Amino acid sequence: MANWRTRFAKDEKTIGSWDLDNGKGGYNSVIVHIERFFEAEFVSQMGKETKTYAKLREFKKEMIVNKTNFKRLSQFFESMDDSDYIGKPIVLGVEKAPDPQGGKGAKVDALRFSSRPLPVQQPAKPPIDDENFPKAIASVKSGAMTVEKLKETRSLTADQIKQLDEIQK
Repeated sequence: MANWRTRFAKDEKTIGSWDLDNGKGGYNSVIVHIERFFEAEFVSQMGKETKTYAKLREFKKEMIVNKTNFKRLSQFFESMDDSDYIGKPIVLGVEKAPDPQGGKGAKVDALRFSSRPLPVQQPAKPPIDDENFPKAIASVKSGAMTVEKLKETRSLTADQIKQLDEIQK
């Protein structure tokens, strides 16, 4: 079941935790890039306030950036100058935080930038084209290369994997 807020998200003018809902009772973290910061009026049940917003490349709506998120940005980018955050990747996730309108101990799901290092993405494996694949098969047959090593180091098509598996039979 999805977060109930997603049903009303089309009316929301800002990004919320529901925008990261994974549909399984949790939230996905995403890598985002800040395009710019700006200040604008925010109207809520508590009245009108001026808030700082961030426009994120990956979302159509803006995100309200509070002090906690600015502290995390400054820690992550090792700079107090918010222009140093523009265009650079950072992880955005959801954490439990004290509810500003709730009673003692009340918690809400809040968007938070992560101050942890970005996840390391594995570089794409180079493919083997049809012209060079017979050489790879010859290497496997001669024992100079194993099928496992070839699968670890190269991006293979389903047909290429099938041919390699037939060699091992």
